[in-house]
Amino acid sequence: MILVTGGAGFIGSHVVSALQAQGRDVYIADLQAPDPFDLRTGDIPALLRRLAPSAIIHLAGHAVVGDSITDPRRDLETNLLPTFSLLEAIRSVCPQTPLLFASTGAVYGSHAARPFTEDDPVFPVPPYAVSKLASERYCSSYAAVYGLRTASLRLFSVFGPGQRKQVVYDLIRKLLADPTRLEMFGDGSQVRDFNPVANIASAFLVALDRAAFTGEVYNVGGPEALSIRTLAERLSELLGVNPVFSFTGTNRTGDAECWLADCSRLLSLGYRPGVSLRQGLRETIDWVRDDLRHRTRL
Repeated sequence: MILVTGGAGFIGSHVVSALQAQGRDVYIADLQAPDPFDLRTGDIPALLRRLAPSAIIHLAGHAVVGDSITDPRRDLETNLLPTFSLLEAIRSVCPQTPLLFASTGAVYGSHAARPFTEDDPVFPVPPYAVSKLASERYCSSYAAVYGLRTASLRLFSVFGPGQRKQVVYDLIRKLLADPTRLEMFGDGSQVRDFNPVANIASAFLVALDRAAFTGEVYNVGGPEALSIRTLAERLSELLGVNPVFSFTGTNRTGDAECWLADCSRLLSLGYRPGVSLRQGLRETIDWVRDDLRHRTRL
């Protein structure tokens, strides 16, 4: 039995589907699960004793940078404190159970114009990134101090079916609403390591089976890095539209100019981003169209 916290969310649901496709038993701990469970208030030790999981994938938490700036306490209470409680429960109930934590590339900040390696300094800016780095560091600490088996994946610019936020979704939604014009933040030169969510699910499966679980971290980047302008051009091509682009000239707080991942460490375990960027964008366009139609009918 593999316990997946946040398994009903965007990334979590794809990870759960990938695990089930391999024939693995999965238990979802999530507020939106059939048997709702809140890591902030639930009895985590009792849950672990009942399930006796063979592994834990920890995806639960809040992941909106803008919201964390408006309400930083929410990320402390939703991301960091539940992670601490989960680690304490593992330490007391099942200290040999491996824990795979979902961190973020946002921990690096925006201080480098080259792909980040896991050994680079970290300069998280928005409270979301701070809460993720603190959680990640607790995982490493519990491995070093208490012998727990932990590892963290730093995810970069995930997109795909099921996600109703972030730049890929926002651009698709805007182009479907008005194919003649498209306004974007910044100047279009910001570069991101966009990664279809199917590749993220694959990364979790590879790490689950092959990571050292000694408190280490792994970058999870995508098959291709793009500027925001180039992303908009790709989406316009796939949608068959030719909008006039405009730019606000200012970035949102917490946005970085360049977020790219060096994935050598994860590649050494056998990770391969098997879904191309073009395929991921096409699948996401199809999903957004269907989702908007469904929501309009409601």
